[in-house]
Amino acid sequence: MYSSSNFATAFKKHLKFSPADFRKKSEQLVEQSSFSHGISIDELEKSENLITVENLDSFLVVYERKKGNYHDLPEQWCRFIKKYEHLSSADTIYMESTIDDPTITDEDRCMYELCQTISPDHPALKEDSGILTHAFEGGKYAVYHYKGFPQLLFMVYQEVFCRWLSKTGNQLDNRPIFDIYRNIREDGYMEMDICFPLK
Repeated sequence: MYSSSNFATAFKKHLKFSPADFRKKSEQLVEQSSFSHGISIDELEKSENLITVENLDSFLVVYERKKGNYHDLPEQWCRFIKKYEHLSSADTIYMESTIDDPTITDEDRCMYELCQTISPDHPALKEDSGILTHAFEGGKYAVYHYKGFPQLLFMVYQEVFCRWLSKTGNQLDNRPIFDIYRNIREDGYMEMDICFPLK
């Protein structure tokens, strides 16, 4: 019969340390990353206070996929917004999907997508075959309602991966994680929804 103690015993037998030690070691590695900015997971507001589980609608986006360092995102966003401003409207939502974890992938070779929503019947989609689009699938998501400065974002992701998912028993599915920008100030303060797809 399976139990959590059986799992812990098997885990330790094969990997030579307990699941708790493994999580602690993982968190230590995360906190040593240049993206942590010297912040520990314990310093963050608890994720359960900021996460709601919601059913989101599907939506179509114009996007560009990039490879580089996440520290370059502000400059890349300026170029993207200028390039596609002719497709934007008062209802346009700006989004991004960071695909690679810089604690695993070379920091300068991380894949990410910059996106803005667009109506499926926008005339530009017929007129310009060079515009790349794809749909983000709707469904069940854990939505982290973030308010703060970008230096904390990496650790917010790690808190969700290292703690919230295991605490709540939720599991990610294979849809992409994405961020929806709600408000950005000139001083860098931002409000955004970080959307984690759930089974």
